[in-house]
Amino acid sequence: MYRFSNITHLIILGCLCLIISGCTYAPYRYSFSLVEPKSEALNFEDSNVHFRFVPSPEKIQVTIRNKTDQKINLVRDKAEFINHLGESSRVVYGNNFSSEIRLHADNRLYDPPMSIDPNSEITGNVWINVWLDFSMLQGRRTNISEVDYYMQPFFPRYSHEGKGEDLKDSTFKLILPIDFDGKISNYKFTFMINDVVE
Repeated sequence: MYRFSNITHLIILGCLCLIISGCTYAPYRYSFSLVEPKSEALNFEDSNVHFRFVPSPEKIQVTIRNKTDQKINLVRDKAEFINHLGESSRVVYGNNFSSEIRLHADNRLYDPPMSIDPNSEITGNVWINVWLDFSMLQGRRTNISEVDYYMQPFFPRYSHEGKGEDLKDSTFKLILPIDFDGKISNYKFTFMINDVVE
């Protein structure tokens, strides 16, 4: 009887393990390229600035180097992301999603320009600005966990969030306006999703 009980427990435990492992989702792995301006290294530079990009489903890490001898500004309030369907979203840029969204709200939905000193660089992340999409958050202080909960990825991270494989060979755009002493240049970057593997 004792042996039968052990076998039953092992079978139940094995079934539970199969159920639990069957419910987990493997993350999508994306590969990207910069197609306009074309760069296999995911960077771009001209005589004034140098950009480096590290895209992921949740965010795009962007490093901006000021090559001039004067201070320049990233005009964050005018930066935007255009998805594969041509839909435009405002973005926030910084190092912490919750802090940037809260700063955006505290500044009455305005993101002040970010200065880049001469011959120096900044590195931060670009996220979709969810504050505009979730009006329920407006008018009240939210804690950090609530803000993080509303973070919207650029692309599906797991199969339960959407069919990432359908995005293969699609393009998306990032527009980053840079203010050179009152003259704003809109740097437009078009990326391609080369492959999506689950």
